Amino acid sequence: MKILYVTANVLGDAGANAAEIFPRLAFLSDRVEKVIVADFGKNRGFITEKQFCEFLCLRRRRSGGKVYTIFRQGLRIAKKCADERIDVIHVFYRLKNVPLIVFLRIGLVLLRAKSTIVVDHRSVNLARGRRGFFKKLSNLLMQIFAHRLAGNPWAAETNHFKLFKPADIIDLGYDNLPAGKSLEPAADQPANIWFIGSMKPKNRKTGFILDVFDRISAKEGGRKRLHIHIAGPAKPEQKARLRENPDITYYGRLPRARLYELLRENPGVGMAFMNLEFHAYAPSLKFCEYAIMRYSIVASDTLGLRTQAQRMNLGGVVFADETVETWAEKLIDAATAWQGLAPEWQDAPLWSYESIFNRQVLKLYQQISA
Repeated sequence: MKILYVTANVLGDAGANAAEIFPRLAFLSDRVEKVIVADFGKNRGFITEKQFCEFLCLRRRRSGGKVYTIFRQGLRIAKKCADERIDVIHVFYRLKNVPLIVFLRIGLVLLRAKSTIVVDHRSVNLARGRRGFFKKLSNLLMQIFAHRLAGNPWAAETNHFKLFKPADIIDLGYDNLPAGKSLEPAADQPANIWFIGSMKPKNRKTGFILDVFDRISAKEGGRKRLHIHIAGPAKPEQKARLRENPDITYYGRLPRARLYELLRENPGVGMAFMNLEFHAYAPSLKFCEYAIMRYSIVASDTLGLRTQAQRMNLGGVVFADETVETWAEKLIDAATAWQGLAPEWQDAPLWSYESIFNRQVLKLYQQISA
């Protein structure tokens, strides 16, 4: 099989982990003959050096207007597919990429290329009301030009009208872990609480999270029984507030390998927060990472996280209502009760991205190619 991935406007955004991982796994698979990744020039180094894939540059043109630029990009991908006899075009979805899919399909028809377009929805649709309706309507119109739709169960549920939901599921998972085992901390060390994720987006309700951390420090009263670790990008004012708190170590944005090393060196309790206002249906990638590291997990009491825990067969998760006091109490209780690494997650092998790629993604490619 020959696969071409379209990751434009995805790498570095929400849901980008699959866009980073799948091309690399395709390159390493003995069932895939050729892998090409189409993206903008800023991601050239990552694609060639980290994913080991051939790079097709999508150029941004200042003349001719936006529609003409997208038209040229669609034809460029279509011509590459025709020249290389690509079997599957795996497009990582963003609403802004819908016109690209339209022009790509038109280009395939004009060039008589037999490539099949698979649109992969990774992120949950957060829009509501009229805006949410028009997003679903745009996705419905896109289905005319895409051959197949896929996505994780939550993205499939929220991005489409019920009659038109994708039948092909590609789950969320964790990336390959670095070699080594998690450390058991010494008895005299404070228990660790971890929060991983970007604090920049407004819909993350970062103010609430920061209030929880401040409340934990106030309740603990300097007893040094626990310590909070935070990894992820933040705005300057958020960074200043985090660094003012002596109970917090803020790492900023970290490479995944380094993050996993720190998680292993400082095990404890993982905080999986998804607010009810914007992310009631959203899953959490941190579920997988905390679980594979054998952390205790405190999670938001949302439909998305409860169904994710059930789907992944994760036991022992503590769910917290969305109040600052409740979250502070649940995290303190979990940290002070923590006595070492949790039992191994029995279903862990099924939820690595390597397993998901081999069981779900390659199976989809093979169905299409057949």
